[in-house]
Amino acid sequence: MKNKFIQSAAGTFLALMMLFGATQIIVSGQEGETAVDSEKPAHFSQSIEGVWQTTVTLRNCVTGAPMATFRGLSTFHEGGTMSETAASSGPALRSPAHGVWERERRGVYSASFIFLRFNPDGTFAGTQKTTATNILSGNGNTYNSTASVQVLGPDNNVLFTGCATAVGTRFN
Repeated sequence: MKNKFIQSAAGTFLALMMLFGATQIIVSGQEGETAVDSEKPAHFSQSIEGVWQTTVTLRNCVTGAPMATFRGLSTFHEGGTMSETAASSGPALRSPAHGVWERERRGVYSASFIFLRFNPDGTFAGTQKTTATNILSGNGNTYNSTASVQVLGPDNNVLFTGCATAVGTRFN
């Protein structure tokens, strides 16, 4: 009788341990899926939201050859707006940029922004519009970007089009 009780208790204990372990695995898996696949991720680094230091390379659109490289800062705000500034020219020759971004699919974000351009004498020279696709790395701390650029005159006519790539590193 004593052996049957011990066997029954041990069997129940083993079954409960297996059930508890399986429950923990299922719950952990659900938490990971929710954080990664959610439209508003639970963990900051799983979204492009935040401040980024960038290295931008202007490229020949036909050959891909680099033409110029400069540093920048981009901020992707909660709700889909963004701001950007770069050292592509002196601060007197351009305004900060303002734009919008959206999540296309897991890890891929599109962004579009515009800034004002000025001549060296301070007169309005036009605008520049950039449209980019940003691909977030698996750890969420870097992204790679490809972009098309339109330089417009004061009359909003396109003066020049170009291409660029960028690497962003999360500022924290």
